[in-house]
Amino acid sequence: MNKVLVTLDFSANSRKTIRFAIQLASKSKAEIVFFHMINLIQPTSDAVWDYMYYAKFQDEALEQSKKHLAKLIKEVYNNKLPAGVKYSCICQSGNDVGNQIISYAQKNKVDFIFVGARGTGIVAKLFGNVATYLITKSPIPVFVIPKNYRLKPLTDLCYASDMENPETEIKKVLELATSLRARLKVLHFDYEIGLKENQDKLTQIAQKFENKNVKFQYKKLNALYPLNDHLRKAITLIKPSLVVLFTKQNRNWFERLFLSSESAELSFTAKVPLLVYRKTSL
Repeated sequence: MNKVLVTLDFSANSRKTIRFAIQLASKSKAEIVFFHMINLIQPTSDAVWDYMYYAKFQDEALEQSKKHLAKLIKEVYNNKLPAGVKYSCICQSGNDVGNQIISYAQKNKVDFIFVGARGTGIVAKLFGNVATYLITKSPIPVFVIPKNYRLKPLTDLCYASDMENPETEIKKVLELATSLRARLKVLHFDYEIGLKENQDKLTQIAQKFENKNVKFQYKKLNALYPLNDHLRKAITLIKPSLVVLFTKQNRNWFERLFLSSESAELSFTAKVPLLVYRKTSL
């Protein structure tokens, strides 16, 4: 974790996102880029003077937003940031927020993106929000901070795995857990967990990685309830500091419309931060 991008919209959840990002980045001395976007209505005529005034207005608006951003960060920490935290404030204008966040992150070689989750209403679920867009589109891992989150030490990570590419994914999550000096619990649900071939496979994986700080928990999936229900109940019992998921981003139109992304859906209801990685092809 060398550089992280923290997206802020000046909502109430922005302060929680700032605190969480600084807590995490300070452990690895990562550089933080606080990022805000403004949406300005461009002139509709072709008159040169319209664009001249618009350009001036845009520059002034960006400068004001940058000052507001810097002020917000100082207010959150009362001008006393943790030692070793290096940060900068970036403001851009545009309409395609999610895409511009990803573009900036890629160009500037960001390791993680942080975003606050907003909204649980039917409109947000049908048409999505910035958090959902980043989860389903970003090639860079995304931390999603729930709006009702209260900052606490990151001591326990829960990785909910489908066991399709376990070794690669577990190693990636384990690297993060080690850097945070946190314990890791690998959680897996399966309809056919009782089959011998499944048991043998899962036992081998557990034996390879399990130690005093890494534990595995396998549970039978009840077909009467969606996976999200199982995940929420397990998270409530385990009480982790962070939930880690890997999501498929190459789903076709039918799957995107009728089969919700578990990680995107969970971002609306989770009470702990989520870290979502993009799944890689086997």
